[in-house]
Amino acid sequence: MGRQWHLWGVTVLLLATAATAADVPRFVSPRKFWGQLVYQVKPLKPEKVVALTFDDGPWGSSTRQVLQILKEEDVKATFFVLGKHALMYPDVIVDIVKAGHAVGNHSWSHPYKAVAAEVAKQEIENTSALIAKQSQAQTRLFRPPGGNLTTGLVDYAKSKNYAIIMWSVDTHDTRPNTTAADIVERTLREVKAGSIILLHDGGGDRTTTRKALPTLIRRLRQKGYRFVTVPELLHLAVKAPTPQPSLSPVPLPTPESLPSPESVPTP
Repeated sequence: MGRQWHLWGVTVLLLATAATAADVPRFVSPRKFWGQLVYQVKPLKPEKVVALTFDDGPWGSSTRQVLQILKEEDVKATFFVLGKHALMYPDVIVDIVKAGHAVGNHSWSHPYKAVAAEVAKQEIENTSALIAKQSQAQTRLFRPPGGNLTTGLVDYAKSKNYAIIMWSVDTHDTRPNTTAADIVERTLREVKAGSIILLHDGGGDRTTTRKALPTLIRRLRQKGYRFVTVPELLHLAVKAPTPQPSLSPVPLPTPESLPSPESVPTP
């Protein structure tokens, strides 16, 4: 009897552990994309799908307004976040994940120039660790700042089986003279099935991006496009479910490894 109760207890513990693990959001690519540069995806089935992606957040009310627009339009997107901004807005990261959007790593401080290998490691690991601490989400998606492949960050990300997510449609929404109409028309000219569309929710005044977003979504829908997250898009390019990366628990950042919020400029 004692042995039976012991076995029952172990079974319950294992089931509870599995359930807990299943509840952890995992933004991971199929194996074929590990360490690969991804600009666009070709779905196996002819289907007009696109992925909206947002960089440089979270950015206070700007990101919250983008989330509200996406909610109203019933669209899921992917947010590539900066660690130094996530540090200031932990509740926004939680809201992104709870709303069903995907989260990717965009480095800690957005370096444009080459950095030492140890710095590259810190830029990526501290950001992923903070995302995990704030939302429990595990991500193996990385987008290099400015699309720069020579800073050392991409090399490190590849070594850790991140998929390097680039883009095939640049909306140019950060350019000073770009209008909302420019963003919409440029996207419609360049979009194809499997496109990854670059937008920004942070890094500056994104009023123009937010103004363009509802129209952009509706115009794409009129053309028959469906919106998916980057992980969903990647999985549409493989024949069957593929093994997920063996994700060792992301080490949580220590007080010594992360700057204080006061040391980071407020958006």
